[in-house]
Amino acid sequence: MKKIFLGLLILITIGIVIPVKAANYEFKELIPSNTTTTIRGETFLYKGVSYNNGVIKFDSIKNNSKEGKALSVSIGLFDAKKKNIGTINFCSKDLLLNSKEEKSSFIIDVKGSNLEPGKTFKNIKYYSILGENETCRVDGSTDYLGQTVEEIGMAKNNTLNSSEMMVVNIFKYIAIVLLVFFLYRFLFTNAYRNMDGDDVRQEYAYINKELRKGREKELRENPPKPKEIKKDKSDKVVEQEKIQNEKDLRDDSDLHNMYK
Repeated sequence: MKKIFLGLLILITIGIVIPVKAANYEFKELIPSNTTTTIRGETFLYKGVSYNNGVIKFDSIKNNSKEGKALSVSIGLFDAKKKNIGTINFCSKDLLLNSKEEKSSFIIDVKGSNLEPGKTFKNIKYYSILGENETCRVDGSTDYLGQTVEEIGMAKNNTLNSSEMMVVNIFKYIAIVLLVFFLYRFLFTNAYRNMDGDDVRQEYAYINKELRKGREKELRENPPKPKEIKKDKSDKVVEQEKIQNEKDLRDDSDLHNMYK
């Protein structure tokens, strides 16, 4: 029993004295050099990532997506002050990994072009997996110079001055008032009853009915005047023709009586 206890004590002591290099980190977290980690992304699983003496090593990189992808990754390099001194945007369309395919024992060499002028790989004390480089960039090594890993990706000026904030707040209050007004009219009035086809058709029928009533009332109150009959002959001519007709009738009657 004492031997078992002594063996456990020795193992615990060794575990405390000897530092463990493997650790779990996420994207955009600062990783000390000589530290090995595994990072899982939406597309790739980066296993056994480490940096030492200008070489970034991956035990393996696996494509976990459902389609083929070019092997890619973005790596930030940082000095002892935890400031960025360069970025590696790696993408190789020649290294196409099919779905669920795994590339083993892969390395990326840190080149002078990846670093800030005047810096060497000896200045690298930390590194960080910034992303999976979905756009397959190969440039942008100086994009984040001087930034901490927390600052990377943030807008350089994301604050508003007092006057800008006042304008934003005014528009915010106006939007709230308009929203409340709309909800009140929608929920408690008939202002928006024409919200579907049936309501629209009913509204048109109602409008046509009201228009018809108005027309009928107008006709009752102001009936149209009878159309004036256009005369082809003047009254004088008509009177003369009437007299002539009567005279012709008398002459015909006298002639008839004579022969009789």
